[in-house]
Amino acid sequence: MPRAPALLGFDLGTTRFKVAAFTLDGRLLAAEAERNVEHRDGEQAWQAPAEWWEAAGRLARRLVARRELAGYDVAGVGLSARAGGFVPVDGRGRPLAPSWSDQRHRAELARLVAWRAGGAHLSNYAAGLVAKYLWLRAHEPEQAAGCAHLLYAKDWLVYRMTGRAVTDPTSGPDRHDFDRAAIATLGVAPALLPEVEAPWALAGPLAADGAAQLGLTAGLPVAVGGHDGICANVGAGAGTPGACAITIGTHAVIRAVTTELPAGAYRFYGLPPDRHVIGGNALMAGRAADWFLDSWLAADGDDRSAVFAALDREAERVPPGARGVRFLPFLAGQVAPEARPGARGAFAGLAIEHGRADLYRAVLEGGAFGVRAIWDQVRGWCGDPALVRFTGSGALSGTWRQIIVDAIDWPCEVVDGYAEARGAAIYAAVATGVYADVDAAALAMVHPSLRVTPRPDRVAAYEALYTEWRALADAMRPLDGGGATR
Repeated sequence: MPRAPALLGFDLGTTRFKVAAFTLDGRLLAAEAERNVEHRDGEQAWQAPAEWWEAAGRLARRLVARRELAGYDVAGVGLSARAGGFVPVDGRGRPLAPSWSDQRHRAELARLVAWRAGGAHLSNYAAGLVAKYLWLRAHEPEQAAGCAHLLYAKDWLVYRMTGRAVTDPTSGPDRHDFDRAAIATLGVAPALLPEVEAPWALAGPLAADGAAQLGLTAGLPVAVGGHDGICANVGAGAGTPGACAITIGTHAVIRAVTTELPAGAYRFYGLPPDRHVIGGNALMAGRAADWFLDSWLAADGDDRSAVFAALDREAERVPPGARGVRFLPFLAGQVAPEARPGARGAFAGLAIEHGRADLYRAVLEGGAFGVRAIWDQVRGWCGDPALVRFTGSGALSGTWRQIIVDAIDWPCEVVDGYAEARGAAIYAAVATGVYADVDAAALAMVHPSLRVTPRPDRVAAYEALYTEWRALADAMRPLDGGGATR
C-alpha cells in the first residue's frame, strides 16, 4: 500500500523548539517540543546554536518514530524561527559565539541606528545582526576573524541542513537583498551576509550529515522558511489583507496584514511579496505564565504540562478581576503601544486570603490587558479586521483566550498551537509544487477548530478593569528603570 506524503515544520521559538508533521491538507499528525536551554551569567543571557541542532535531532527522530506517522513519508521540510538569533560561523560551519539575547551590543546598535538616519536601508533585524558582529569584532577579534557567514537563528538550521547560507526578506533585510554596498562602508564584508530568497524558495536538498542528525532521508527538499511572526500569520490563515493574528508565545503580539501602509502605523516588516504587517508587541506577556510557574511552583517536563492544566482550571473558577489582584506584565519593559524601556512588572492588591489561583488569574488578565492596549492602537491604524486568529502555545489555554476575547470584545478563531510550524510547512508545500502560491496553500491547509466569542457581562467587567489596570501602569511610572518616554 503506498504511503502518504507529510511535511515537517521546524519552529525554533525563544522559549521552545517545536517540530510538527502535517498532511498536505494541513492536518496535524503529531508534534514534539521541548524548552530551549537558556544560559545566564549576570546581565548576559544566551542560547547555544549547537544545542538547537542537537534538539532538532532529538525532536525530529522522536516525531518520525511516532505511530501517527507510520503510514507517511516525509516529503519536504520548512523552517520558522524567532527574529534575530545571531549565529556567526566559520568556514566549517562551526558557531563562533553564542546567540545572545542581552544588550551587550547596545552601543554598536545605537551607532548603526544613527548611521542609517543618513538614508541607508538597514532593517532592524539587519541592524541587529551587523551590530552584534561589530561587537564581536571589537571584543572577541579572534572569533570575528574566523567568521565565514553571519546567520540568523532559522538560517543556522537551514545551513546545517543544506550547507547553504540563505535567509528570507522578513528575517533579514526586509526587501529582496541587503544593501551590501552600504554595509561595506561599515567595514563588514558583504560576503559574510547570507543570500536572500523568498520563504517559499528551495534552499536546497537535505545533506547527508543533516539527514543523519535528523533521522530523515538525504535529498529531501528544504524550503528557505520564514520569520516566526510571518509563519504564525500564514500558518493560521491570517496572511491575507484585513486578517489579524494574536500570538501568545514568549511575547504577546498582534500582527495585522494590509496592502497599504497607514499613516503613523508601526510596521513590523513586509509579508512577501507585497503586503505590510502592522502591529505591536507586549514583551514577555506570554512568557509571564512560564515565569509564574518557574518562580512559584516546581514543575518540569510532563509535570509542567499537568501543572499548567491545573492552574488553568483553578483560574477559570476565579471571577474577573482576580479578587482584587492586578498584574503588570512588563517583565522586560514595554515597547507598545508606547516605549517604556524601564517599565517593570508588579503584583498589586495582594491580601492574605489570596492564593495561587488568584495570582495566576491576574497574570492572565495582565497579559490580556497588554494585548488590549495594542489592539486598540492597531485597530485605530488598520480599521476593523476581517478575521482574527489565535496562535502560540498560550492560546491553547481556554481560560486565557476567553479572557483576551472578552478584554478586546472581538471574536477570535483558534487553529492549534502549531501555527508557526504549519506556516513553515505551507512554505515547504509551495516550494515543492504542491500548491501554486502561499494563499492557495493556506486556504487548503488551515482549518480553524473553534470560534471564541465575547461574553457581554464579562466585556463590561473587563472594560472597567482595563481602566483600573491602565491607571496602575501609569502609577508605576516613577519606578521605571529610567529612559521611559511617552
